Amino acid sequence: MAYYTPTVGIITNISTMNMQNTAESGCSLFLTMQSEDQGIVNILLPGNAYVLNGRRLQAGDRATFFYDPTAPAPLIYPPQYRAVAAAPTPYGTSAALDFFNSLLTNTDNTMILNMSGNPQPMLPNGQPFYGDLAGKLLLITYSASTRSVPAQVRPDQIVVFCASA
Repeated sequence: MAYYTPTVGIITNISTMNMQNTAESGCSLFLTMQSEDQGIVNILLPGNAYVLNGRRLQAGDRATFFYDPTAPAPLIYPPQYRAVAAAPTPYGTSAALDFFNSLLTNTDNTMILNMSGNPQPMLPNGQPFYGDLAGKLLLITYSASTRSVPAQVRPDQIVVFCASA
């Protein structure tokens, strides 16, 4: 099973989460989106969540949000998830956040990375990553994949989080 679950859709509203008398007041965003697979979804985007390229998200943007499916979540409608990462994904672009093994296959064996001619992997702070991708948490964006299982994907962008599986 993948460590993080994606939800993809169009952001319809963004507001600031103001929590009374806490250090986090004003640091989190509350987004409403029309997801492609769940209908309306609310996303809590904390200040420490990674947003690909530091891009400011706006209403009307298509984006992918990743959340921990084992984290506590309120049983409400619409569903509400606490995002750990977000990636703007215009139509024709997809994103994945997962650990990859030494063969560059993800945890649920549905995707394998084809590294021919790819861009330089980067760290979240924008610096280049020169190490081995195996065992690292990777956020990748891609435009095309094969229909095989596992699907072969040629990433457009790779962000390496130096955490171990």
